[in-house]
Amino acid sequence: MSRNTLKWSVLASALFLGACNNTPPEPTPEPTQSVRTAESKLSQIELEWEGPTPLLESIMEAGNDECDTHNNWCDGTLDVYGFPWSSTQAPTLSDAVESVFALSQDYSYYPWEDRGTVPFSTLSDALFFFDALDPHLLTEIGNGTEQVQIRYFYSTYLVAPGASDWNHLFIVLFPQSHRVAVFNLVNHEI
Repeated sequence: MSRNTLKWSVLASALFLGACNNTPPEPTPEPTQSVRTAESKLSQIELEWEGPTPLLESIMEAGNDECDTHNNWCDGTLDVYGFPWSSTQAPTLSDAVESVFALSQDYSYYPWEDRGTVPFSTLSDALFFFDALDPHLLTEIGNGTEQVQIRYFYSTYLVAPGASDWNHLFIVLFPQSHRVAVFNLVNHEI
């Protein structure tokens, strides 16, 4: 008997909604943005994705192809962001780091160890198959003379029994050119 009551209850609800023309509205799709932006609550930097220049893109493709020829031993990504800046104070590396982590869930997913501020030579030494980024990263994104600021993060984690990935994340602030480059190199244990 309760089964019939349930059927009548559902039928009555459906008739009532139809009679009142009170059907639930179709969900409206979220508007898509052509530019990914993020503004952190503490940071003054609002990042706008620009992507690498054609030269940097070709360097990244060549580096990833080289990684693939060695049994997919590594992967590299390079994201480039611009940001509007009208303050009289220079943008800070801390603001850039905070904005990058606020923007991308990919970066906030890993348990990063902050290795601190490092010189460009540390990044240059870690480029591996992407070594052609030095000096093009400085000239393609920056003005070629500004002092970039770099923060280095490292993470390692198991991806399978006895196999780990090692992530090297470099966040590079170009304070005069108002750009941030994010280079991530992942080495795979095979």
